[in-house]
Amino acid sequence: MPRYGYDENFVIYDAGDLRTAWLAFWKGIALFQFGVVCVFLAPVAYHNENQPDPKQRLLQAGGVILLSIVPVAALSYLTSPFVKTIYLRLPSIARTSRPALIRWTQNLPANTEIEFTTLRAFPFKRNTAVLLKELRALPPQSWRFANLERVKGPEWRKEQKQRPWWEKFLGVLNEPRFKFYVKEGRLYTQKTGVPEVWENVARAIQKQSVPMGGESGRDAGRTAKLVKDLPPIRHVRRQTTRR
Repeated sequence: MPRYGYDENFVIYDAGDLRTAWLAFWKGIALFQFGVVCVFLAPVAYHNENQPDPKQRLLQAGGVILLSIVPVAALSYLTSPFVKTIYLRLPSIARTSRPALIRWTQNLPANTEIEFTTLRAFPFKRNTAVLLKELRALPPQSWRFANLERVKGPEWRKEQKQRPWWEKFLGVLNEPRFKFYVKEGRLYTQKTGVPEVWENVARAIQKQSVPMGGESGRDAGRTAKLVKDLPPIRHVRRQTTRR
């Protein structure tokens, strides 16, 4: 029985606990102020004795609640692509050694499974499993907060047509993710022990990405650059001198 040096679900990217905690903190603050407005401020506005018209009081209370939703909605939209971790599903042949893992990632199959961990509106983790062939790199653009996109291909559309309406509704409530933001740099892949793995995955995504914008337009011939052109990592043996 072969001995495996790597887990089947192998972490290839980790944004770090500090960045994740910082985002979760502000999401929690936004939800807290929304709760305070609903429980305390909205009832005060509704029972305002200076406004005799009950319809006006109702509109004022509703307006206060709607305004308090803005920070929650804005943070949810801006931070929804943020990726905390990325897992790569490894076959047995790639789990035996580091050279075998790197060789396999240099020629990844189209059906390779990749799992992204993001944050929900309430700062709990949300896992999204995709196939490598479904991912495309997005070109940089103003007000775009993602550099990866999950393409809704024929298989996905066929599956959606077969699902009943209530399953589609529950799917929306489950906060599906189709766009992701992966921070560039080996700072986020070095801790995995094999930073070359994510770099190989990113290059595979970039190769299969169709330049967006067509033959004209601002995005013509452009795709996102997911990895920097870094020199290969050199593994040097530790040397000791004897006297």
